[in-house]
Amino acid sequence: MRIPPFFNRKGYQRFFAGMMLGIILGWVFFLIQYGLTVEHYVSTIKNQASHIADLKEQIAQWKDTYEKSNEENEKQLRVQKIKVYVTNNDTLRLPQLKVYEISESVQDQLENLLGEDIESVDKTRMLLYKAIENKGYEVDGESYKVIVTYLFLFTTLEVHIKIIPEG
Repeated sequence: MRIPPFFNRKGYQRFFAGMMLGIILGWVFFLIQYGLTVEHYVSTIKNQASHIADLKEQIAQWKDTYEKSNEENEKQLRVQKIKVYVTNNDTLRLPQLKVYEISESVQDQLENLLGEDIESVDKTRMLLYKAIENKGYEVDGESYKVIVTYLFLFTTLEVHIKIIPEG
């Protein structure tokens, strides 16, 4: 069996030359398109990386400013409410009106602390204990003594007291 000689025919030579030229042109077109696409993506990635770096820097600056602001605000926190709780109310068996009047009297004694810095109130905590405990509270002719069992200090000053009848 004999292979026909295609190299002698001009039609086949043009066909194979066209195929080779098409392959070469296609390959060049592919390389150019691929290069342009990769270049576009590389520039996009670089832009995004620089944008991300800028955003990280901004976040660090905001975070630093936020932390400084929080520290300053914590230093400047003020007492906004005063609450007085009676811890031995159920064992004392006093009328609720007397317990209320005593707790209101303690709260009235602490009213001057509203709007004060928490830090300055914390420094005078022992003075608060003594001021509350050393005062005698009189309701309906009966005198009572108050002992501070717990003092919680934040924007709300919580004072837990124990009422003890005198005499």
